[in-house]
Amino acid sequence: MDLLYLTGSLVGIGLLVLLSVALFGLQSVRIGSVQNLEAYLAGTLPVFRARSMVLDSAAKAALAENDVDGTIYLVVAYGDAMVSRKLSQSLLRDVSRQEARLSLRLADFSLPRADLNFADSTTALLWEKKLWAL
Repeated sequence: MDLLYLTGSLVGIGLLVLLSVALFGLQSVRIGSVQNLEAYLAGTLPVFRARSMVLDSAAKAALAENDVDGTIYLVVAYGDAMVSRKLSQSLLRDVSRQEARLSLRLADFSLPRADLNFADSTTALLWEKKLWAL
């Protein structure tokens, strides 16, 4: 009888998931543009003025430098929301670059790694230098 209850529960959960997908779809957020990135950071941070910002090729991750204090923020489209991290020497464990790809390892349980693929290696090199200067 326990197996019957377990099977019924799993089928019920599966039907709820299918109904949710049918009603709302499988959507994942994208940063989309530099304007969206700036609006997101201005809305979540008390004082943010963009000095320089860059999106990766898929528009799923970005780096932004604040003109107010020179801090650099990592923004990642994560599920159906965007999350940001203020990058610091203590949070940033490693930065590595291969051509136009920049890989960040973070001391953050919920976001341990971020990979950004840029259009060219010059952009990746510029941001690698900025991150190592933290």
